[in-house]
Amino acid sequence: MMLRFIFIQILLIAFVSASVADNGYLLEKDSQCKIWWTGNTYKIMRDSPVPTQKGKVAIQSARNEAEGFQLVLSPETDLNNISVSISDFSNQSGGAISSENVSIRLVEYVNIAKPSGIHHHAGWYPDPLPLYKKTFDAKAGENRPLWFTVKVPENAAPGKYTATISLKLAERETLIPVGLEVWDFAIPTVPYMRSAFNLYSGLVKQYHNLETKEELKQVIDHYFQSFREYRISPQEMFDQYPIRKTVKGVKWTGGTFDPETVFAGKYSYQVNDNSVQANVCGTGAELIKVNPKHPYLLKWWAKTPKNGQQYVVTVKSYDANKKQIYWQLQGLIYGGSTEWKQDSLFLDPVNPLDVEGLIVSRPIPDNAEFVSVHLYPHMPLKKGQQTGTVWFDNLSFVDVTTGENLLPYGDFEQDINELDLEIDFSEFDFAARKYLDEFGFTSFRVKVPELRQGPYMGRKTGWFNGFINGTEEYKKLMTLFLGGFQNHLEENGWLGKEYLYWIDEPKHEDYEFVREGMKTIQAVAPKLTRFITENNPGPEIMDVTDIGCPVLVKFDPEKSKKWMEQGREMWSYLMCWPKNPHVNLFIDADAINMRMWLWMSYRYHLTGILVWSANVWNAEGCSPPGILQNIWEDPMTYKDSYGAPVGGGMEFGNGDGMFFYPPNRDPNNDKTKYLRGPVPSLRLEIMREGIDDYDYMILLGKCIEKADSGQKGLVSKARKLLSFGTEVFTNDSVYTKDPEVLMNYRKQMGELLEKFSRAKDEL
Repeated sequence: MMLRFIFIQILLIAFVSASVADNGYLLEKDSQCKIWWTGNTYKIMRDSPVPTQKGKVAIQSARNEAEGFQLVLSPETDLNNISVSISDFSNQSGGAISSENVSIRLVEYVNIAKPSGIHHHAGWYPDPLPLYKKTFDAKAGENRPLWFTVKVPENAAPGKYTATISLKLAERETLIPVGLEVWDFAIPTVPYMRSAFNLYSGLVKQYHNLETKEELKQVIDHYFQSFREYRISPQEMFDQYPIRKTVKGVKWTGGTFDPETVFAGKYSYQVNDNSVQANVCGTGAELIKVNPKHPYLLKWWAKTPKNGQQYVVTVKSYDANKKQIYWQLQGLIYGGSTEWKQDSLFLDPVNPLDVEGLIVSRPIPDNAEFVSVHLYPHMPLKKGQQTGTVWFDNLSFVDVTTGENLLPYGDFEQDINELDLEIDFSEFDFAARKYLDEFGFTSFRVKVPELRQGPYMGRKTGWFNGFINGTEEYKKLMTLFLGGFQNHLEENGWLGKEYLYWIDEPKHEDYEFVREGMKTIQAVAPKLTRFITENNPGPEIMDVTDIGCPVLVKFDPEKSKKWMEQGREMWSYLMCWPKNPHVNLFIDADAINMRMWLWMSYRYHLTGILVWSANVWNAEGCSPPGILQNIWEDPMTYKDSYGAPVGGGMEFGNGDGMFFYPPNRDPNNDKTKYLRGPVPSLRLEIMREGIDDYDYMILLGKCIEKADSGQKGLVSKARKLLSFGTEVFTNDSVYTKDPEVLMNYRKQMGELLEKFSRAKDEL
């Protein structure tokens, strides 16, 4: 029995080895070079064996689809100055597809010195795909792949086409025929699969050596062209084109109108500084008109969390043009109390403030016409450094000569009728028309920082320009903003493409806060889409969420079924975890992973995919100051958080959050201004194939729905195809590693979609 088991294992190993060796087709060979081709869901390593089976280059595609293949050179001797080109595609009826629809890219390799996980391996892996622009070399004993992508026009006539690749090696020219079969149906320009890939514009600016906003917008547009090409959507396409909000009728800024800790009336003013890198202060929104010859008395009540906590009150002076007069600061340091305590500051028009023989501040300067009052919860230092909280109430600024209180709003009470919000959509609309209407991006993220806590010490709650969730002022501002945003999207045909992704992976202890924010959105703008990412989505959150997005390994079909039946959507995301054998996005993982993600999405009825970044090329806390990571040399993603010390960081995995490479290959020395787009990755090409596969499946499902009684045979075949089983995958860690399994299904789906299309035309 044991011998039989060993024999079977040997056969399996031999079969797998043969499959690996024959992951393509030999085209020709001589003493200088072997030339072969393979499909677009393979990673051809530098030492991948040359296939033994022979076969011509042949691909199939729907109209409006981009289909690729790899042409591989395996030289026996060094080859220099290699050039390549491709002719137009033509058919026997005289139809043609221009060679301008074909892109040729070089497959380049990155060195994986640190494997992504314990089941990954070091080595040189194919990933960057720069455009072929000039002759190149091939080294003896190392594979040199070229990546061809044919974009079939939407109006191309169906049928079989041929083209010829001209490959000039050394002093000879090799002609390689390419067969293309165009099926008689088209995939949609806008994919059915929605997506969300973040793009850090700040890193684009750094790596492209850009200087102006205009240059950054120009280059970001090139990136978005690449997003469009690969049929994915950026998360934040509006960071360069923001919605501008202006709150009117609020007399104070920098703090919070606190209804929970009050001396008198409805509100006190809480000033909270929880950052060691800033000096937060509360101040009046408008300057106070003064006469520098008059004395002024500033009085207030204050409270601090601890007895003896120092806080600072200062007065700044301004000239007739409202320009600050420097080196003329008036103010004192005060000792706080846990009980409300009254303090004051007297501004003497004659005598300077003297402390132990040193002049701390002089009277208001003679050329001052305005002043402002500033309330600090600690001693403001040059680089921040200190934190603290203080509450103020019943603050007055009295002109002693006239007896007039120049701060009637120092009681911190708010007239809600004066509160208003102006919204400027002009920049947003410009980008929306281009990227939603023209480019066809399927979705965009809305962050809504007003749903987060803001500078407020208390339980987690929303914060909007000084007002917290639960107050009538907050509700009014959120209604004006989100309600106005909802109406604007609906009027322009963009409603439904938005998703309010305002909190990421909340823990269970944050659910009450999340629920509060989700209910706020529902109350003021019920048509807007609420979105959440979670490692383990549960019913506590999904009942107030429109789109749930768990990491793929945590998706539970049974748990999510009832929510989807109620009309809610489920997406999934991939990230730094888990590693092999699970489906993941790393460079040093199986090529099929990025395509398999979409097949799993179809089976699980998921409608979107998300990745936290497409270009996280550097983490400042991991790199030395002033030094940028060069991902062309080290493609590991480092993260400067999770308690890691400066100069260290978590290793997320090779290529995690990096689907594009910057054109700058030496960012620390090359200061060239790169006003062009990125270099895409092989993983993007493979993922686009999966997005196209997903379209095939959705289209086939629609054919089933619309079929008439005369198409029962086609319907039966379609149902069978869409009910693929364990031969494709069992779960996210047990799935086929053979791309030909997917390609065989794709071929059957393409041929069946063509039959449905022709049957429709015959009616």
